[in-house]
Amino acid sequence: MKSLADILFIVVALIALVIAVWQFIVYVKTPNDATHMMHLWYAIGAAIIGCACALGYFLRHVNKEEEIHITQ
Repeated sequence: MKSLADILFIVVALIALVIAVWQFIVYVKTPNDATHMMHLWYAIGAAIIGCACALGYFLRHVNKEEEIHITQ
């Protein structure tokens, strides 16, 4: 069973991915007004959060399957 931190990293990364894609679509479809650039910044922020969570997940699994032999 995966640890709670791994599940949390995956869930937050997926939610951030959905938010980033959604905000980018809203940015592309919104005409140039006062809130136009805010959607782009929300998309960039969500993408950064998603990448940070994915990086955190993968860094926790470096050499996890590698066995250490005492007789080497």
